[in-house]
Amino acid sequence: MNPGTITNREDFLKRIAGQLGRDVDLTPPKRVYKHRPQDEVLKDASDEELLETFRMVATRIHTDVVECESANLDDTLRLLIDRYEGKAIIAEHDDRIQAWAPNTSESFDWWDVERPEDSRSLAIKADIGITIADQALAESATIVQYAAPGKSRTISLLPRDHIAIIPKSVLVPRMTQAAKQLADLDRSGELNSPNGVNFISGPSNSADIEMNLIVGVHGPVRVAYLLVHDL
Repeated sequence: MNPGTITNREDFLKRIAGQLGRDVDLTPPKRVYKHRPQDEVLKDASDEELLETFRMVATRIHTDVVECESANLDDTLRLLIDRYEGKAIIAEHDDRIQAWAPNTSESFDWWDVERPEDSRSLAIKADIGITIADQALAESATIVQYAAPGKSRTISLLPRDHIAIIPKSVLVPRMTQAAKQLADLDRSGELNSPNGVNFISGPSNSADIEMNLIVGVHGPVRVAYLLVHDL
């Protein structure tokens, strides 16, 4: 039995109900809410309005936003790396990084799922970690990253700076749509349903000490969102 797995639950509940002379209905109740304000936020926003909201909020959370077409990602990514004075780069395994930036990515270290300790050591020493967002939330300028082999959270946490590549096609209004997609993946039983999800909203920060805002407290000092117009 796997840790945390519940077995024989239905038989157990039916046996208890039988002893009490009751019928048992194990069908989960379907909740219907009269008011769903979460569905109304940015409901009728166009793609450009979502982009503008994302850009505006990203600046508020001290995050650089750079945009380009997928055909220009190679040069744009190289210039962004130069701006951050990046020498040692570690990236997650995603075919789009190599396809969109074939020249710039030649010097990258790639997360090795077979040798995670070695990859973690590279991440500790890296100037920049590069990831691709699975979703992006316009309302809060949050990126969503699904846990998967080759896509370790370490890449966006341990290097000095973090560059998140965000395909325009994954931009949604808010958490509501992100949760629905996760629920759909779970119900479908697809093999690629993630076993973990990370929500990242710019660089870490704290104002706990005398109300002075400090950015980059326990993670990357700088975070850049590289929006790719892939549609």
